[in-house]
Amino acid sequence: MSLVGNLEDLGLGDILQIVSLSRKSGELILQSRGREGKIVFLQGKVIHATSSVFPENFGSLLVRRSVVDIETLKGALAVQSKMADPPLLGAILAQNFGISAELVEAVAREQIERVIYSFFGWSEGTFAFELGEPEELCGKLSPPQRVLQQGLNTQWLAIEGSRIVDEKRHRGESLDMQPDAAFQPEAQLRQTPAAGEPAAVPEGERSVHGSASYDFAADLLEELGEHGEASADTKGLRAGALKQLMGMFQELNNPALGGGIILLVLRFASEFMNRAVIFMVKEKEIVGLGQFGIEFKEESADARIRKMRIPVDEPSIFSKVLSEMIPARVGIEDRRWDNYLKDSLGGEEPEEIFLGPLVSEGRVVAVLYGDNLPRKIPVGETEALEIFLAHAGLTMEKALLEQKLRNHVSI
Repeated sequence: MSLVGNLEDLGLGDILQIVSLSRKSGELILQSRGREGKIVFLQGKVIHATSSVFPENFGSLLVRRSVVDIETLKGALAVQSKMADPPLLGAILAQNFGISAELVEAVAREQIERVIYSFFGWSEGTFAFELGEPEELCGKLSPPQRVLQQGLNTQWLAIEGSRIVDEKRHRGESLDMQPDAAFQPEAQLRQTPAAGEPAAVPEGERSVHGSASYDFAADLLEELGEHGEASADTKGLRAGALKQLMGMFQELNNPALGGGIILLVLRFASEFMNRAVIFMVKEKEIVGLGQFGIEFKEESADARIRKMRIPVDEPSIFSKVLSEMIPARVGIEDRRWDNYLKDSLGGEEPEEIFLGPLVSEGRVVAVLYGDNLPRKIPVGETEALEIFLAHAGLTMEKALLEQKLRNHVSI
């Protein structure tokens, strides 16, 4: 399935941040004025990028940079092509030919960064993001294309790409990046080492396919994880959630927001679930902070929520989320603190529970609890909510850093 849209409506920097925050794997395909580009993501990090503007393959670049000579490259590709599960090209060059694997990876990083930064000059055109499983994506890359040990930080690429474009605009320079004069030894590289062996050079990149219409708002939430066709009514609801997500991002970036982050989280969560509670995570206990959708006949729901205390080091539905720092769908188990939570929220056991952490400065500072009680309407897809929670955590981290800086300056 594919997510499609116009670059005029959503810039590359925003797309990269969404993929990074959601930690998705897949391919982002770009088209602009006859140019074609592709970025491959693995769990939110960039592992490969190509552009029709930069046709030089990686092997040619290594030769041009004098990292290897033609014969060494042909030998490494021959070794790689014979393996059922070949290691990275840099590892083969290091183990078999004495070439620095770090140097090979540095050239790969530089090439990928330059290709991606060039995409920031594509102010018009279309994009399509297609989800893919990590194994499937790595399988699509031919052996010479599998170079990076770890993917590139997508958030950094978004920030740096935007900075480069802003500086070029300020200086009145063209936003189009041109490739260097490239040494092209493709004809030599395509020669197989021996008859019957597979070619050592990757096949041409798959051409980018366009789409007749691009309705980003209606499709984003579906395409970030939903499988199968959705009804018109369901798509409409998702489009509304997406538009609110973009609005929430703007509110999070408001310097005057202050402590309103928790309220924004609860407000956005109300689009996905019947009731929810925000818990603050302290050093030794999880403390109720705020809620929506919970009602008691003889007691204020807010007052009861604020009285709730669950030990951090005792087994509960929160344990996995606190240790792994990722969202989870969980169920109530027959143990002390799960029963305490259920009883504190009214005594009925929900069929669905969503837990979403807010991570700041490397630890979980708050957890959003949501379920399908009392109306038992399914919680549904929470991709947009998970993206917002990740963004909210980053915003909290930024606010704390700015506060520390102000305190330091005032001393």
